[in-house]
This record gives sequence, C-alpha cells and structure tokens, in this order.
Amino acid sequence: MFMEKMHHASNSGMAKAIMALIAVSFVITGMYGYLGATADTSAVKVNGEEVSQQQFQQQYNDEYQRMSNQLGAEFAAVADTPEFNQGLRTNVLNRLIDQQLLSQYVADLHLTVSDDRIKQEIVQTPMFQIDGKFSNDAYQQVLRNNGMTADMYAQYLREALRLEQLQSGLAETEFLLPKTQADFAQLFFQQRQVRLAHLSLADELNKQTVTEQEVADYYNANKSAFIVPELVKVQYVDLTKATIEKSVSVTDTEIQQYYQDNKDQFSTQAQQHLAHIQFANEKDALDAYEALQQGEDFATLAKAKSTDKLTGEKGGDLGWLNNGDLPKAFEDAATLVDVGKYSTPINVDGNYHIVKVEDRKAATVLPLEQVKDKVVAQVRQELLNTQFYTLEKKVAEKAFEDQGSLKSAAAVIGADIQETDYFPRNALPKALNFPVVISAIFDGEISQGNMNSEPMNVGDQHSIVVRVLDHKAQGTKTLDEAKAEISTFLTRQKAEQAVLAQAEHAVKALNENGTLPDNVKFGEQETWVYAENKDPALNDVIFAMKADAGKKAYQAAKTNSGDVVIVALDNIENAQIEEAVRRQFDLQVARNKATDGQVNLLKSLRAKAKIEINEDFMKQQTE
Repeated sequence: MFMEKMHHASNSGMAKAIMALIAVSFVITGMYGYLGATADTSAVKVNGEEVSQQQFQQQYNDEYQRMSNQLGAEFAAVADTPEFNQGLRTNVLNRLIDQQLLSQYVADLHLTVSDDRIKQEIVQTPMFQIDGKFSNDAYQQVLRNNGMTADMYAQYLREALRLEQLQSGLAETEFLLPKTQADFAQLFFQQRQVRLAHLSLADELNKQTVTEQEVADYYNANKSAFIVPELVKVQYVDLTKATIEKSVSVTDTEIQQYYQDNKDQFSTQAQQHLAHIQFANEKDALDAYEALQQGEDFATLAKAKSTDKLTGEKGGDLGWLNNGDLPKAFEDAATLVDVGKYSTPINVDGNYHIVKVEDRKAATVLPLEQVKDKVVAQVRQELLNTQFYTLEKKVAEKAFEDQGSLKSAAAVIGADIQETDYFPRNALPKALNFPVVISAIFDGEISQGNMNSEPMNVGDQHSIVVRVLDHKAQGTKTLDEAKAEISTFLTRQKAEQAVLAQAEHAVKALNENGTLPDNVKFGEQETWVYAENKDPALNDVIFAMKADAGKKAYQAAKTNSGDVVIVALDNIENAQIEEAVRRQFDLQVARNKATDGQVNLLKSLRAKAKIEINEDFMKQQTE
C-alpha cells in the first residue's frame, strides 16, 4: 500500500488542507477563522469554542473569489448552481472545523513562537522582498491589500508557525529505520530483466460454451450491473461571442467620445509618500509630538519609539501610497499636512500615529495616443456586450414564441441547430457540459420535452438554448437485452481461467525441466523498474518474485487488461541511486508518512470533538 503511494504525490483533500495551514499565503487570506472576533451567533461550535458566522462568511467569500479568479469565464457556468454552492459551503465549514481543532490541539501542547522568530520569518518571506532583499514597501502593500495591520499579521503568522511546529513534531514521530529506508529505496528504483510469454485467449474462447442457465444465474446475481441510466436526446442553439465579433467595428468618433467621457480611467493616481510613528497609547504619542516640536528628528524618533518595528527601523517610512490604501482617518490626517510636515497624534484602530508627508504626486491624464489601444479594446467590449445581450434577448423571445422548434431562435443569429444522440447525465457532449444545462435538461421544466429553454449563460458572452427531443427514464436491461453481453463476459472469464491454468502448468514444467509448450514463446528481454509502474497488476507480480542466485524464476500472471502471461525473471540489478535523487525520494517518503500522521490526527480529534453546527444558519445560506 505504501509503495503505491510513492507513485504519485498524496491527493488527500484533508491532507492538502492541513499542509495549506502552514503556508504564509494561506495565513494572509485563509486563517481569519482562527482569530476573528467572536460574534453573538455561530456557524459552528467546536468543543464549545465558537466559529462565528462572520468568520464563515469571510472564508466563503475568499474561496468564492479565489475560484472565480482561477476559473475565469468558466466560473459563471457553475457559480449559481446548487451543487457548487453546497459543495463550497461544506468545504469551507469543514476547513474551519479542522482549523479550530488544530488550534485547540496546539494550545494544549503549549507550543510557543518568539517575537524574534516572527520578525525573521517576515523579513525572509519572498513576497515581501524585492531583488532578494526585504522591502518595507512590498510588506506594507501586501498588508493593505488584505486589510491587515502589522500586529494582526504577526498574530496570524505566530499561529501558523505554531502549526508548523506541530507538523514537524508529527513528521519526527513517523519515520523508517535507516536500513528499512535504504531497502525501500533500493526496491523502488531496482531494475529487473524479464521476458514475457503471452498466452493466446483466442483458441480457448472458441472452445468455451455458456449455458442459458449460467447466463440467467449471472443476470439474477448482478442485476445492478445492467441498470440503464436516464437518457436524453436534445437539440440546441449556441450563442457565442464569436457569433457577433465580426459585425462589430470601432470608429474614431467612438474612440474620442469614450476617452473624453472616461478620462479618470486613463489618469495616474495621486500619491503621497508617507512616514509614521506608531504608539500604544496617547501619552507616548503626545510626548513624542512635543519632542518633534522641540526639534527632534522624525526618523530618529521613529527608530527609537515606534511600536511598528519594521517601519521604525526605516525611520517610519511607508513608501508611496495611493488614495484609499490606508484607513480613512490616517489619510485624512495626511491630507491636512503640507509636504515636509507632520500631523498631531491621531487614533487609528486603537493605536496612535504621528503622520509625516514626505512628498506628493498629483494625478495626471495620459494622452489619447498613449492609451488608444486600451480605449479601443474597452469600446469594442462595450459594443460586443450591447450587441450580445440584444441578440440574446431576441433569441429568448423567439424561443418562447415558437415552442414547436428552435428554428426561429436559430434564425435570429443565423446559426445551425445542433442535435445530439442519446446521452446520460454523467456523459454530456462537451458543448453542453455545464451544470446549469445539465440541471435544465434532466431536472427542469424542459426535461419532458415539447418546449424550449431560456438562453442559459454558461460563460463570458456564451449562452445556450436547449430543447429536449426525447427523455428515457432509468431502467434495467431485460435478460434478453443483456444475454449477449453476459455470454461474452462469461466466455472470456472461462477462457482466462483455462489459460491461467495452462500457464501455471507451464511454469511447473519450466521449474522442473526448463521446457515450454511449443505454442508458447518468450519475447525479448525487457527492463522493468518498479517506479515506472508500466502495468500495475504485472508490476506487483514481477517485484514480488524471488530468485535464487544464478537461477531464473518463473511466474504465471494476469496483466491489467486480463491477458495471461508467463514471466521469466532473468536478473535483478540493484539501483545506483544518485545522492540528489535519494534525498528527494527520502523527503517524499517522509512527507507521505507525515501526511498520514496528520490525517490520522485530524480523524482522532474529530472523533473526540463535540461539533455543533448551526443548522439554521447553514440553511439560510442555501436560500
């Protein structure tokens, strides 16, 4: 079982969720559930500790947006389906429960992370670096993009590093002894020279007979194998962006008008270069302000007094900022200050700040020549949108008016009516394989035929109108309908058993006197490596074979496809594993075993936990 895992990286959904807990990117966008403020109502309670509805909604929105960005135009085809939304809610809820369980477990272990380790981790994080060096501007920009303060990020990072400690501890408890690890690596990369003799089924197939009673007995014992799924046959009209693109052109007048009406889109933003000194309380802020008034240098005071240590080391520098990058109170204070001056202390989110304006850049409108390509693209897109939705509306009207066919709807866009053969719910033609279309065809009003669907949006400027021509309910093949299929199956099964018995007899003869039947010949010698996994069934047989020194070994076997072969094991060559390959292999083995440990830990924690899901809240999410 463990050897099989080494053919591929672990794909366990739970394992991925655990590994993701220690990623810094996840800390930024996905760990809100650990430390978010407690609300009066919960989404779920884990061992009495509440995961709030706000936390659930935050992670749901984050995941929804992430999938939207990842899938692009395809996202529109699934986003509004009940199956997608229910699946997403379930995944988010389970992730929050797992996070809470791990957080509680880490707390019980009293794992700690020092402030120096937090600082070191931030400085060494690639997303906060430019040209390999820590950049405070990059750091501040990431925090602003995620609506976080430095203190919030440090707290989230501390939690992630505690989880990393847990992961390391689990990895250390899951290990192989050096000799076992070496033997394992040797077997995994070992080369075996084999020859294969393929025994033909053809002759045996012609010899086999299957009785009516055998067919009936098999049918009665395996009726579930002869279920015929629900089937439909449909016609459809496809309205796509390509349908209307050729008819859209952009004039100079339209370009000029759009540019004049939307100059704000083609302007550089006004920016301020700011610095600040942060304080924990008003008294410290007022003392510092007085020192500045007496001539104290701002940068020097920031280095000595600011509780924001990362910017403090740089004299409080926050870099160049766009309007809206910082909290409104912070920006309002900066707006009232001239370049080179600083504000009086202000309270922002419980901390006090003195803000200094180092420099300003005014917004400027870019000339049309510089942004013309962008203007043309935006005008063209607007025209495409208008034309697409105009045609879509006309198609909808014609499809509704003429319920007898799709001819009128297709005529609107000059498209051909496409027709499918019968297909089941799980094997739609590619052109129709969208959740909203599946739902309409099999579960909607149009499923029984004699009516057209509305245009269904399945992507960016892509709609489909469908008409069900025929709908066959799920059923079971009769014995007569299944007879030929069963007879063929039983005939092959009998032939395989007979040929396998012949192969085993031939192996016995080979081991006794080295002879083979005249009609059985070994092929050319082949080199097999377990890691390549050419044929899983045969792979396991070949690498389980034992061979005495200087002697060949023989074994009858079936391939993955059911063919019968005799395997001659001629030679075993121990692998010469390069050091870098061995290190990577050992690392993958350790990861797989650690992942097993993590999965088992979560299963154990869940089994012992008291998990109370707020069913009323979750039900509201589906309405």
